[in-house]
Amino acid sequence: MGLRLDRPLYSLTTHDENLSAQHIWEYESLGGIKENNNPVPAPIAVLLVLIVTTAFMLTFPLWGQRPTAAIYSDYVDLLKSPEVQQVLDNKDLTPYQSDAQAMKLIEDRLSHFPSPYAFQRKQHIMTMDHLRYLAPKITKLRESGADMEQYSIIGPNIVRQNFFRLVDGKIVAKQPWWDAGYTIDIFYVIYFFAVVFCLIKGLPPTSWEPDHTKAH
Repeated sequence: MGLRLDRPLYSLTTHDENLSAQHIWEYESLGGIKENNNPVPAPIAVLLVLIVTTAFMLTFPLWGQRPTAAIYSDYVDLLKSPEVQQVLDNKDLTPYQSDAQAMKLIEDRLSHFPSPYAFQRKQHIMTMDHLRYLAPKITKLRESGADMEQYSIIGPNIVRQNFFRLVDGKIVAKQPWWDAGYTIDIFYVIYFFAVVFCLIKGLPPTSWEPDHTKAH
């Protein structure tokens, strides 16, 4: 009896241990339960991988972080421009049409200039109503000399991020690209799948099916 690693995808247990497990499987009633030796369904495996991948992507800073005030600082400048104000004041358009055209004009102007926030802007779409409400707050924050990247936009509010690190003696409240929590999560995810794999492969190979007539 023991562990064998020569064919891990087939079985992790020795031949005699498999024979013992097969005997128990067939000759004990197991409470009347007739359990077959089926492999894990492929859709279940795919679903598990999808759940883990989605969870990491939604919490990973490159995908799941909240938008910062810095992303929309240029929006505020363009909102005050004569071209955008002319569209917003156009009486021939409905409020919905003027807002849509004005926002399209802002986004078109921004697309002509490289920005480190281009990806985040695509992630966090800004509406004209939201921009109108946030513009005075963003302007006030910018005039105070604050680091705009340290402030997150949460609904109608602009709040300082809850990430505090000391950099050259100064407190930096920016979400890091990597967090220690992800290292811990990755360890436990690997540990979980490794344990489940060992438990499944510790059973007799799926090529063997128990004969339930022997004990039932």
